[in-house]
Amino acid sequence: MEQQEKYLNGRIPVPANWEEVFSPFYFAANTGSTPIRKTLVPSFQTILVFSFGSPAIVHLPDRDVSVSTSIAIGPLKTALEYTLPPGNEILVANFKLDSFYRLFGQSLQGRGQYLKDPDALVKGHCFSSLWTTLNSTPDNEKRVELILDMTASYLRERENASEDIIRNQDTPLNPIKVIAGESGQSERNVQLNYQKYLGFSAKEAHRHRRFLRAVELLNNMGTPDWFEIIDECGFYDQSHLIRDFNHYLGISPTEYLRLREDVCLAGG
Repeated sequence: MEQQEKYLNGRIPVPANWEEVFSPFYFAANTGSTPIRKTLVPSFQTILVFSFGSPAIVHLPDRDVSVSTSIAIGPLKTALEYTLPPGNEILVANFKLDSFYRLFGQSLQGRGQYLKDPDALVKGHCFSSLWTTLNSTPDNEKRVELILDMTASYLRERENASEDIIRNQDTPLNPIKVIAGESGQSERNVQLNYQKYLGFSAKEAHRHRRFLRAVELLNNMGTPDWFEIIDECGFYDQSHLIRDFNHYLGISPTEYLRLREDVCLAGG
């Protein structure tokens, strides 16, 4: 766990049998007296945010959204800015691949569905009840256990069409063509299944993996070797690298290096 200016944050790994469903949970708390604003790197995951104490604020291009209990957000295709007011703490569940679909029976797609009350997705009040229980349980590791226990009751088995996508996601070939050839589906149908189960396209996923690899290299280099990053990640040139950073974060790679202490990756 890190501590800086009364900002506490860290990650809680999940048991091995949950690793295909969730990446490590992320938690953060503002124990100081002034608001703390952070930027979340786009992970292409859908997240479920539980907010305790003073409501957290999610900043969208057209409005601010107050989060007093819980909210589903995603998939995170561009940077997300948020503020933790004094006395606020958040716990974030990071869904892997199709696991949000497996729990809720749908993926979030487009700005119209980007923010959702999880109870509206399940037509009930189970997440309101869960939040009440979590709010009275101050230990984050215990909170994660409670979330996993509830998830176990509702999580569906992975569907065959989704299994095809997951199995071929890292192929060096075009995954759409590979899956269509193996399954006898049309390429159009495979593309629709990407959106159905994951909430994004294969092309979007490829571009995002390249960006995340560049972020990883930058974080691990003392002095950045731009030509190595461009070559290693498959960018055409430096302008291509800059364009992707502007697309995902709204800043250049050089600006990212200067500001990265205020940039978080919830999925870890």
